[in-house]
Amino acid sequence: MSKDPLVEVEHISKRFGVVQALKDISFQIYEGEILALIGENGAGKSTLAKIISGVHTQSEGKIIYGGEVLNCTSTKDARDKGISIVLQEFALIPHLSIAENIFLCNNDMYENGFWQNRSRMIEETYKLFERTGIDFNLDPSMRIEELTVAQQQYVEIVKALSNNSRLIILDEPTSALSKSEVTHLFSLMRHLNANGVTLVFVSHKLDEIFEISDRIVVFRDGLFVRTLTTSESNEQELIHAMVGRDIGDLFSIRKRHPVGNQMLVVKDLVNSHYEQPYSLHLHKGEVLGVFGLVGSGRTELMRSIFGADPIKSGSVAINNRNVAGKKLKIAIQAGFGMLPEDRKHHGLLLEQSILDNIFLACTANSKEVFRKKRKESILAKKMIQELRIKLSSVDDPVNSLSGGNQQKVAFAKWLLLNPDVLILDEPTRGIDIGAKFEVYGIIDKLAAQGTSILMVSSELQEIIALSDRVLIMNQGRLVKELRHEEAQEELIMHYCTLDNFGGKDD
Repeated sequence: MSKDPLVEVEHISKRFGVVQALKDISFQIYEGEILALIGENGAGKSTLAKIISGVHTQSEGKIIYGGEVLNCTSTKDARDKGISIVLQEFALIPHLSIAENIFLCNNDMYENGFWQNRSRMIEETYKLFERTGIDFNLDPSMRIEELTVAQQQYVEIVKALSNNSRLIILDEPTSALSKSEVTHLFSLMRHLNANGVTLVFVSHKLDEIFEISDRIVVFRDGLFVRTLTTSESNEQELIHAMVGRDIGDLFSIRKRHPVGNQMLVVKDLVNSHYEQPYSLHLHKGEVLGVFGLVGSGRTELMRSIFGADPIKSGSVAINNRNVAGKKLKIAIQAGFGMLPEDRKHHGLLLEQSILDNIFLACTANSKEVFRKKRKESILAKKMIQELRIKLSSVDDPVNSLSGGNQQKVAFAKWLLLNPDVLILDEPTRGIDIGAKFEVYGIIDKLAAQGTSILMVSSELQEIIALSDRVLIMNQGRLVKELRHEEAQEELIMHYCTLDNFGGKDD
């Protein structure tokens, strides 16, 4: 890795109206390194990445790139200078092919400025595939809408290579990827880096930061905190830099309490995704974890239990009241709540206010004709303080918040209802380490108060730490139940990857 700076960030500040997103940020990005930008949600890391790549322009300060002042008013300006960004929300056109997306703005690929030279696009796309060193086995003629999230992300990176980018910024690139897909992504990053591409990796996942980066720049509340050499740092030092305090062992928060009677009983439930019937039970004050690899049917099972998806047969009883096949309002009135995996499409109304979103479930479940705004305002402030939701005003649209704060709003709307059974599908996805600590504390508190929690998570350590029992899913089946004291990573992964379910357990 070269010690020559490729990018020098000098006293950068950024304001969005009255909100100060960044304040007097200064640091360097060295040529040939993989630099991680890390901080809690709303710390400013993505804002800075977008300024460097031309998505935003700074309010104050300057950026030196390759020894010259960088003046980019668009991503096209940045791409022309060799800077590309891969955002969480991909900039791809679904109905166009891979090749068309990659060369959409490349005038050399259009004859007379209009007619596509498709054969050349496809030929050049194959050459770019070869440059990445990773075989995704893709046909450049495939439409984007046919691809997985990981494949779309790969196309975005290939598109960046088509501009001969010297600097590629990846903004939360692993948020929707499976473990094997993350492995592929990191192999691609290392290959690009070995071939002279400088990479900036924006993330809040500490294990990935330590695996892939050379140095770490830490932001907190819009301020630069410090720079760490990855090989010389450790997780506790990084957490303290991020949140400004020691939070202890993240996975030792949960305290065990005696559980009560059965609150939820699912019997012979068959949904529209798998023919296999599901049966499970959940006690009062218990956390029942559900773990499986991507495609195992976890989310589909949760949605059918809650009633968000139709079922073919079977029963779902909460407080001895069967709610299977009935309207969601009846399930909610019976004591059900669910935090969905996809908050943007199923958990929130992004264009509506933060206040309205916090009271979505209450409003749907209320018998009142008119809302009591004054009471709502008081309760909303309480939830905002408890969950440390960072916002400017409760009247702002919820899409003005960072991803982690949106997740907290989705959480808040159910906490106000105080449900007897709460389904949490990926409750900490997109949430930073400090917020995770708080969410784990909330889960522990809810269980101690008698709330029954059915929790899905892709993070195995999270499942083991929080669950009283663990149900393991594999190819649409519930294949094994383990008590907390039995739940070990190797054993859980063994049952997750079994191919034969016909015999007895090993």
